[in-house]
Amino acid sequence: MTHQPNSHCRYDTKMKEINYSLITKKYREFFFPVLFIAMSKYLTTFVDSALVSTFLGVERMPAVSLCFPVVCFISLFHGMFGIGGSLIAANACADHDRDKGNRVFSAIMTVIVLIGVLTALIGTALRSVIVPLLCGEPSLLEDAETYYSVLVLGFPFMCLLISLSYFVRTDGCPKLTTIAMLISNAVNLLMDCVLMKSCGMGMEGAAAATIIGHLCGIVFLLAGYIKSSKRQYRFVLPFSDGLRTLFADIKNVCISGFSTASVWLYLMISVQVMNSLIIAFGDQAGLQAFSVCKNSVNLCYILFLGIAQTLSPIAGVYAHSGDYDRVRFMLKRSIRYVLGAAALMGLLFALFPDMILLLYGVDDPQSAEYISSCLRIYALAFPGLGFTLLMNYYFQAIRKQKLSTGVTVLEGLILPVGLACALTPHFGMAGIWTALIASEGGAVLFIIIYLRYDRPKSRASLERSFLLPKADDRRLYGFSVKTDIPEIVEKTKDVSQYIEDRTDHRTAVITCLALEEMLTGIAAANSDREEIIDVMLRETETDIIISLRDMGIGFNPLVRDKSLSYDFDNAQVLQSIASEIRFDLSLGMNDTMIRLSRKR
Repeated sequence: MTHQPNSHCRYDTKMKEINYSLITKKYREFFFPVLFIAMSKYLTTFVDSALVSTFLGVERMPAVSLCFPVVCFISLFHGMFGIGGSLIAANACADHDRDKGNRVFSAIMTVIVLIGVLTALIGTALRSVIVPLLCGEPSLLEDAETYYSVLVLGFPFMCLLISLSYFVRTDGCPKLTTIAMLISNAVNLLMDCVLMKSCGMGMEGAAAATIIGHLCGIVFLLAGYIKSSKRQYRFVLPFSDGLRTLFADIKNVCISGFSTASVWLYLMISVQVMNSLIIAFGDQAGLQAFSVCKNSVNLCYILFLGIAQTLSPIAGVYAHSGDYDRVRFMLKRSIRYVLGAAALMGLLFALFPDMILLLYGVDDPQSAEYISSCLRIYALAFPGLGFTLLMNYYFQAIRKQKLSTGVTVLEGLILPVGLACALTPHFGMAGIWTALIASEGGAVLFIIIYLRYDRPKSRASLERSFLLPKADDRRLYGFSVKTDIPEIVEKTKDVSQYIEDRTDHRTAVITCLALEEMLTGIAAANSDREEIIDVMLRETETDIIISLRDMGIGFNPLVRDKSLSYDFDNAQVLQSIASEIRFDLSLGMNDTMIRLSRKR
């Protein structure tokens, strides 16, 4: 946990704002790019369903929804490799191990393209087997097969676009990701109208528009990322360090990413089971209502995933460095955001269902009234859905993969499928809606109870809050400071006193000198702008390790940059007293590590 001068005293309001300003700025920078990544995954299905309903009729729209389990299946892979791989690569950069970051990036890009190609080939070859399993309604079989046949061919493009987007975002190029996703979705919408309406291609046009959109997004993203001056990841031969290292990297990525990405696997199973139950115990109106609700909730997923996936890499990197206070700060803020988004979307569905029906072209009064009532009922599940999704990403970020997987299985498979199978034969569609709402409520209750009764495994361990150490860890000392020389001098004096109280005068002097030289170097590099610098000192048996993060012009104490105006004297002093210095970019932030040997 971070400390302030006189660390047992409370922060004043101004100090709190400074301490959290850098991580808040990074959160805001990441939010919209992540939002557009989520849009690329969820808006595609929503747009296809809505336009099929509008152009071809609401009775043909369920054919798109019946293919949704296949989209879930491929999303399991690009989510697992994209989320897990980018998180591990970001942590590697935070550890100043760029070789590992490049190796993981290259391995995942290679693997995900191969998976996309293989699933497209296998999916096409087994079309006659898969489509009847997806569609138990004979009247929709032809439309489902037409849509599926083209959709499956786009899996390689979908996998590459989404997975690459995660890496580009965590590599400090979030705006590039935002534009690429905007292009992908805009092209998809435009081509839907052109191919379905103008060219009369029907279901084939809907699926083809998705592929064209993904392809345009990939071209822009690759071209922009290759030219970007911020790019850290470079493509290397994935097996250059041996096959054993390659397989170990892939295994670690799968372990890291599966817990959150597995939601797609369970969603695939639960949607397929519920479609089958509705066909068996419901009617055509029930299937249409379920399709509209499940497709419309994609609008909520865009917001929920935008918040959760923004938090995940930031929480992962800060927790990895031991900065638990800032992690908790952003988690609590994200909980407020996701519950606010759930309330907003719930009110939209409850008060204005006609707006949703207008998108689907539902004009029959009886159908409109029934679907509107279903939308209002389903809106009750949104708070639980958003909270559970956010906590799953948080658990994964702090490396609680077993807990994340357990919550995902409970919320995504056991509760909805179990309750639906038990209730639907007796209550029809009411059983489906009850199962969906109760499963979200049950998952929230489980998470709250787990967090409430979480205890350290040993009495010597620190108390925990949100599964992270809560009490002051005296091996860590953290603070934030502006690029203001008088403020820097005052802060370094506090650090010197803190270190001297814990070690000796010599260690305190060199720590103060190293920190002051580094901070004044950053301030000089950013003399025409005000930046915030996060500082973390970690004490070990042999060293004092200083970690600094900022988002300004980088001050690299290892390289003399003649294009910048600051003096290099700071770096020369640092190099003379430090046993190790590393400078890199992590999440697009300047990340410097200085190791100082302690006197024994």
